[in-house]
Amino acid sequence: MNRFNPLTKSTLLLAVLAIGTLLMVGCSGNPVGEIISEPSLLQRSLPAGGPQYGSMNTYAEAVISSANGGELFLVDVNLSIPAGAVSNDTLFSINIPDLNVFYNEFGTDGLVFDKPVTVTMSYRDADMSGVTESTIRLAWYDERSSVWHAVDCTVDFVNKTVTGQLSHFSAYGLISD
Repeated sequence: MNRFNPLTKSTLLLAVLAIGTLLMVGCSGNPVGEIISEPSLLQRSLPAGGPQYGSMNTYAEAVISSANGGELFLVDVNLSIPAGAVSNDTLFSINIPDLNVFYNEFGTDGLVFDKPVTVTMSYRDADMSGVTESTIRLAWYDERSSVWHAVDCTVDFVNKTVTGQLSHFSAYGLISD
């Protein structure tokens, strides 16, 4: 004798399919799973080879006093290191490997701070075509996982700057969705 009538078999089959679908794609509401757009680095509106950049230096370094703190500037980047951010006088650096994008390598790489270091980056020369200004944010790049991690920051839309507090050094950039 058949234990299940055709209606029960259909209901059971639909339940199994629904559960299987949820397990495969999650509960995002999207049948193909959650789609996260990869953020992109802001680009400059004019190529780095243009006359406004000339023979611009793309590397700066300075030994910053632990007792007094200090600042380091390069192109459109300002690092403000408070007194006590590091336990010893330390070499700080900014490297801009490509002037066409808003991406900086801060060093000493991997340095962790006792007090946050403030970075301010200007995006006044950014190519804003296709960019929604409210989506601009500061992020650090994790080379191990190849992922950008957003940093709490404030965007000054009038002066075209982004300011954030850094707890460590690595590569940082201005990204948008």
